Amino acid sequence: MRYTDIDWGLLWQQAQDEAGWKPREARVWDERAASFAERGTHSTFERQCLELLAPQAEWTVLDVGAGPGTLAVPLAAQVRHVTCMDFSAAMLAKARQRAEEEGRVNLSTVHASWSDDWEALGIAPHDVIIAARSLSVRDIMAALRRLSVYGIRKRVVVDRVGSGPFDPAAFAAVGRQPRRGPDYIYTLNALYQLGYHATLAYVYTDNSRCCSSLEEACASYSWMLPDLNRQEQKDLLSYLRSIGTRQEDGSILLQPKHRPTWAFISW
Repeated sequence: MRYTDIDWGLLWQQAQDEAGWKPREARVWDERAASFAERGTHSTFERQCLELLAPQAEWTVLDVGAGPGTLAVPLAAQVRHVTCMDFSAAMLAKARQRAEEEGRVNLSTVHASWSDDWEALGIAPHDVIIAARSLSVRDIMAALRRLSVYGIRKRVVVDRVGSGPFDPAAFAAVGRQPRRGPDYIYTLNALYQLGYHATLAYVYTDNSRCCSSLEEACASYSWMLPDLNRQEQKDLLSYLRSIGTRQEDGSILLQPKHRPTWAFISW
């Protein structure tokens, strides 16, 4: 087999199938909007991504899968205009709220998804296009081609490395196998196959979090470990106790060993 014979688009789909990947409905992200907004504001992820992006004052930026404005709102302070796109109305509402609180009047939102007709929605190409932690698509090649068309000067994908935000120790504690799916290496090679020589850097984030109780801590893992049975819930609580430290105010600081790593890919 030659390297040119590898179909990275097909491998991406096969990896999704092996992990049992299914697209999540907008309501799932609506329910997570508040927690995403709280954890994403002024985070190490935000700071490192903006440093790597090196925004220019004259840029217009299209943020695809912008969520609660984790990158879009601080970007608005450094560029001419930012357009937030997301298929979760609650996420966009959080982005607008944060923009208003920080006085960012050069930010607009578009309620749309990867599968929508962007041209029909009046979405024009921007100087820069970003898809940060939002490349949950079935056809990776089509998505990368679209990003290449809608980003005039620069295109950026932030994709997970290995387990990404999933805590492998939590899966082991409840006796489950992590559902990995395709990570950044598929994206990088797909870009190469499309003729793009991308640059690569890594973003390292902190996975610690503070919860008011062990019950809240357990609930915060529900997106990662859904439908736990009674024994799995007990095992998860035991694991959280092992990584939790009681603070003076009664809250619990969780400090898992796993440190999520993200790939910052630009072309």
